[in-house]
Amino acid sequence: MVYFLKMTTVRERLETERITHVIDTSDVHKETFGQYFTPYPIAHFMASLFPATNNDIHLLDPGAGIGVLSCAFLERIKNEKWNVPNIDITAYDVDATVCASLEENISYAAYSFEHANIEVLNTDFLDKTSFDFTWNINKKYTHVIMNPPYKKIRTCSKERVATRAFGLETVNLYSAFLGASIALTEKSGYIVAIVPRSFCNGVYFKPFRQFILKNCSIKHIHLFESRNQAFKDESVLQENIIIMLQKDTPQENVTITYSENATFKNIETLSVPFIQILNPKDTEAYFSIPTKINDDEFINNSFISLKQLGIQVSTGPLVDFRLKYFLYKEYTKELVPLVYPVHLRNYKFEWPKDSKKPNAVAPIEEVCRQLFPKGYYVLVKRFSTKEEKQRVVASLITPEDFVIDTIAFENHLNIFHINKSGLSEELAYGLIVWLNSSYIDKKFRLFSGHTQVNAADLRNLPYPPVKILTKMGKELKLISLWDQKRFDIIAKGCFK
Repeated sequence: MVYFLKMTTVRERLETERITHVIDTSDVHKETFGQYFTPYPIAHFMASLFPATNNDIHLLDPGAGIGVLSCAFLERIKNEKWNVPNIDITAYDVDATVCASLEENISYAAYSFEHANIEVLNTDFLDKTSFDFTWNINKKYTHVIMNPPYKKIRTCSKERVATRAFGLETVNLYSAFLGASIALTEKSGYIVAIVPRSFCNGVYFKPFRQFILKNCSIKHIHLFESRNQAFKDESVLQENIIIMLQKDTPQENVTITYSENATFKNIETLSVPFIQILNPKDTEAYFSIPTKINDDEFINNSFISLKQLGIQVSTGPLVDFRLKYFLYKEYTKELVPLVYPVHLRNYKFEWPKDSKKPNAVAPIEEVCRQLFPKGYYVLVKRFSTKEEKQRVVASLITPEDFVIDTIAFENHLNIFHINKSGLSEELAYGLIVWLNSSYIDKKFRLFSGHTQVNAADLRNLPYPPVKILTKMGKELKLISLWDQKRFDIIAKGCFK
């Protein structure tokens, strides 16, 4: 009973330290280290995911901060009275200002263990472990618990070089840390991490997803239904998930849990076959996190790919800051109309527009090579605002919207086209229905946790065959006022 009271004191002290750090530490310092300490309720939940054991524990806590995660794991071991013969803890943090607190907190949490060894390293985790791994002198760990730093890394950076030692090419510190930790985990060992959801989709994180699939099975994923709840004290809007992996074990069903926020009240649980996480036909290896989406609304086996439809989707080719001397607010007949997201409103095209954005571009050689001819196109903004209800918002441009025979699309748009020419009229209208449906919004959210919509994401969505899309298009053409409710009614009706 005495140690329980002491651990309660540790919890309170850790939360006080964390909140003090949030208030007193500059944003520059936190950004430099990619540093956002874990709230204790999250650490407690993460520690609860490990299966109980009576074997020796070798715990790795990379980017440990003030030791919240390690302390939460120790608290669980004590409270549940695991009969662990020995426990060895290795905690890394490159920020020298936190290392004294880190060692003190873990030592205090481990005081009642007879055989506990604690090693706190104020050194670069990736540098040291990649060197040790290369020379086969690295430790192996049975358990990893981590909240890795979040920071983009450049192609030529030392961090990128370090991760290549583990056979991984990646673009962010958090995925580099997680990849290194996987490499250091022994067979059947467990990794529990809270990380941004951004690795689940997109081209840049594909090698990282493949690295996970090659080395681990996915055991558990926890999703916060409110995107800004995990680190709300830090005003972090990046959506985070908690994931548990097991090293070198067969993939079985995956447990999915959901909570509204970081209090973990009213947790809901699903057990799903892995095929719902990763479609075996998906060459991009997107990870989808299932929700209670009602797939019975549509006939799933009738879905096809965008490629099978004979349609392409491309990112707008013109990057405005590279053409700043050739952009114009006012259109004249010597110029070419230029389309930005601001020109899309209520699923239709509004141009020209009085805004901060230009309406035209000079027809220089670089521009002329990238023009699209008059026709029907479906446009999707690459970045939806946080206030928009839908992530995928599709708008239509028709031949009647053209003032000349060509048009230019700016880089913040995705364009649906056929070989850089327009779509058929009814197919274009059908895509407007389908892409703006609630069903597609839910499907998109399965693999994407942020507001960015890339061309690769749109290719990865399911599409009805031409016959059904055409039917949707015919119905939409009869309606002048477009809204979410009408899109859903048409989409569902055309599948019945």
